[in-house]
Amino acid sequence: MISYVRNTSNWEQWQIEYRFGIILIIPPDEVLQQIEPLRERYDYRSFVSNPTHVTVSDPLCCEMTPELFREIQFNLSRVSSFMLYYDKPSASKEHPGVAYPIRPREPIDELKRILHSSSAFSNEAYWLRNVPPHITIAEFISIEDSLKLCDEILDSAPSGSFLCDRLELIVPDENFRFKRSGTFLLKQ
Repeated sequence: MISYVRNTSNWEQWQIEYRFGIILIIPPDEVLQQIEPLRERYDYRSFVSNPTHVTVSDPLCCEMTPELFREIQFNLSRVSSFMLYYDKPSASKEHPGVAYPIRPREPIDELKRILHSSSAFSNEAYWLRNVPPHITIAEFISIEDSLKLCDEILDSAPSGSFLCDRLELIVPDENFRFKRSGTFLLKQ
């Protein structure tokens, strides 16, 4: 089903736990066309590594099999599609990075709960599970640079909404660049 990287010796240690992929919300193309230029300009490293997204899952703890895919799809097929909103980017004085907060949080938390009840994830909660939903613009910068960047783009950054009607499994290649490897549809 999915071709996984077997030799991860050229990856950084933290990257290895993502070997089996992660499940995300990837906005539709019209939203990507608005946000991708910001990511490309201000965080090229992340831009080339993974698509614009809202993280929904921990890294998978095992390879995705057809049975596991069907289990996750069955569980998600009972969740109705919902709207998500992104307004203005924000930055924190406590953590580096600039991101769009995504609202509402509740349906994303419900997706996390449903996903993590499957056997694709370990019982031990990964730190991502408690991170508020967001779309990152830049993450590999200092707190000071984050605050400056946020001030710089605040008035010109696009805002909007989109329908969340699917989740995407993305899996890294040998260069740690993530590729879409499966789509889970929500109830229409």
